[in-house]
Formats: sequence, structure tokens, C-alpha cells
Amino acid sequence: MAQTDSNLDSAALSAAALVHPEIIGFARKRMEALLDVQKEFMQTLEGFNRDLFSHAKAEAELVSEFMGKLTSVRSLPDATTAYHEWASREMELLAQDGRNMFANGERLLQVSRRLFTTNGANGAAN
Repeated sequence: MAQTDSNLDSAALSAAALVHPEIIGFARKRMEALLDVQKEFMQTLEGFNRDLFSHAKAEAELVSEFMGKLTSVRSLPDATTAYHEWASREMELLAQDGRNMFANGERLLQVSRRLFTTNGANGAAN
């Protein structure tokens, strides 16, 4: 097995000797830029996940609270009031969810744009 590793090492060294150092440096910068973009992409997806989990948790709490109010309702006006409170809070949750999705989507587009720039290695500063 050690023979195979030394053969691979010598093959890599001889291939590196054929490639100009500037090309190796350029390739290294492009690879680092790609890894940075991938890291940001994954962080954005994690943000999506956190927001969706938060939204699901808030929805569950809201439904639980609404059901508790409905079980204690004694009249139709009380039920109507409980429903209006629930609908109002539901709209707030949906609006916040929309803002979060838009912000994360915008970030995802910015990160994706860096993949397609001609100067992606310097795009990390953007």
C-alpha cells in the first residue's frame, strides 16, 4: 500500500511541475472562493430551516391558545372575538414568515450570483 501512495505522490509532483505556478495560484483562489460560497449557501439554508421551525412552533402555540379559548367560550360574540384574535395573530405570523422568506431568498440569490461572476475569487469582498 505504501508503494501506491508513493506512486500517487510522485505522479502529483510531476503533474505539478508541468503546471505554471500562476495557474495553480489562480485555481487555489477559485477553489477557496467556491468553498466560501458553499459555506454561505449552507448558512442560508440553515437560516431557512430555523425560520421554518420557528414558524411551526409559533403556529402550534397559536392553535393551542385558540383551542383553549374556544373551549371556554360561553357565547357567540366571545367565539367571534376569539376567532378575530386568532386571525389577526395568524396574519402577523404569515407576514413575518413572508419577510423571513424574502430576506433569506435575497441572500440566497446574492450568494448564488457570486458563483457566476467572472471574478468570483474577488467576489468575496462584495
